[in-house]
Formats: sequence, structure tokens, C-alpha cells
Amino acid sequence: MPDETQAWSIGRLLEWTQAFFAKKDIVQPRLEAEILLAHALGTERIDLYLRYEQAVDEEARTRFRDLVTRRAEREPTRYLVGGCEFMSLAFKVTRDCLIPRPETELLVEEVLRRAGKGRRARCEVLEGGASKPAGAVSGIDLCTGCGCIAVSLAVYLPESRIVATDVSAPALKVARGNAEAHGVSERVTFLDGDLYEALEAAADIAPADFLVANPPYVAEAEWAGLQPEIRNHEPREALVAGPGGTEIIQRIVKGAPAYLRPGGTLVVEIGAEQGARVREMATEVRGLAEVEIHKDYAGQDRMLVARRERNDG
Repeated sequence: MPDETQAWSIGRLLEWTQAFFAKKDIVQPRLEAEILLAHALGTERIDLYLRYEQAVDEEARTRFRDLVTRRAEREPTRYLVGGCEFMSLAFKVTRDCLIPRPETELLVEEVLRRAGKGRRARCEVLEGGASKPAGAVSGIDLCTGCGCIAVSLAVYLPESRIVATDVSAPALKVARGNAEAHGVSERVTFLDGDLYEALEAAADIAPADFLVANPPYVAEAEWAGLQPEIRNHEPREALVAGPGGTEIIQRIVKGAPAYLRPGGTLVVEIGAEQGARVREMATEVRGLAEVEIHKDYAGQDRMLVARRERNDG
């Protein structure tokens, strides 16, 4: 850290930390420095630039120094600050759940697009404008983790009802907290259990308009090659699916017709090189049609989209 004998402003701390993180090969060093310093100061990132020349007291520098040291040792920033942004919403995250990735927003965007809504709908609702109703959309979110997909859908589709499942009770606790924080806990039902087993145990879960999932899809052999931020800190069970990486995706695809209304949509996140295999899986499932593989912003396979046939016959 900087020489403690000098007066260190917010700006100088950011510049020093950016250079330090760059030497440590931390991706997006400036952004990481901003997030950690804002957290240490208990303020927003924008405020760092409004107070750029302001000196930082010793107590805050000590907090910041600890965060910088831990980040340099590859502890994820989102766990260090206890939260992240997803779909322009703030979510709490802990080591009990996977850190939401920007690519996963594509799943939510796909559902919103097909439901005829988008992120702007939330702004209209908050402003009290005459936004058109989103409709009583129903959804099921498997492998919900911190609840980012389920809660986002409930926020942006204000008349929707969502059922979300996860095999991890600690992750569900985080998800419930996020639903409460965004005022949607009455419209999101969380169930503890393994994929469809949780729905079967509830007995009264009806087929939905949308079935969404961000399941584990890392192959066992790939685990050792993942970044230390992932391998040493994020829950392995939320990432590794089995020897091939598509084992859980296959279970989701096979069971989807039973939990989708005729004409309903299946949306599943997949690995970057899994498109061909997953498309073949879905094509072979009776009841699914219009199977598509969508790519992410980097041009990699990222999402399976399929329709529940309106008439199985």
C-alpha cells in the first residue's frame, strides 16, 4: 500500500491500487479498485469522483488495505463486498452461492423479450407512469442460487409469479433475502430440492409459461484449470455437473415438457462449447420444438431456447 507518511486522497489510492492490481494480473483493475474503495468508505462509486481529492483517514485506509490484500490473493471482489449488480439490481451474494455473471442476464432478457417487456418496464413502474400490464406470467427457475434470475423476473414482470428451486439450503436463504430486499417475496416461492424433485414434492406446482435455469455445466476435468477466484472460493457443486459437463442440462431438458404449458419456453444457460450437444439433446425430447442455441456477446454458445409444443400429437 502507499507510504503512510503521505496524505492519500481517494484519487491517489485509486491510481496506486489500479497499478498494483494490474501487476497482479487482476482483470479490470480500475473497476476492482473502485468497488473495493467505495465499499471501504461506505459510499457509492460515483461519489469517489465527486470526492476525488478528499483525504482518506487511517481507519478507512486500514479497511481498504485488507480488502486489497485479499483481492490480490485472488479472493473474489463480489464476496469481499458481499454483493453485486445484476439486471441493474443490487443482489447480496455469499460463498454459499455462485456469483452472477453478466452472461446470465441474457436468460432474463430473453424471457422479458418473449413476455413483451424489458428493463425499461421497471423504470416505468417506479415512476408511477401508465405502463401497460406485463400479464400474469408464470415462471420456474431451477438452480436459483442467490435468486438473481427469479427476483429479476419478478421485479421486471410485476404481475408474475415465480417458483425457484435449489439443492442448497444456504443459497436459498440468500435468495429469500434478495427477494425480500426487492419487495417481491410474496410472488416468488423458493423450494429446497434437486431440480424437479423440489417441484414434485410441492405437489401443487402447475406448468409455467417459462422454465429458466442456470445449472452447473463445467466438466470435472475442467475444474482444475479454472481461475483461482472460482476454483478456490465459489461452490463447486454450483459449477461442476459431472464428467461431461452436460449431465444436469440433460436432466433439465428431459423433464421440461412436464413443467411447461403448451407454447411455453425453456431457457437454459450452457457452456461455450456445448451448443451442438445440447441442441441434439433437446431435439430428441418429445414435446420440445423450435430448438435454438443463442450466443453471448463474445460469440460463444451460451443459451438453449426451446418451445413446448402446443399439441404433442
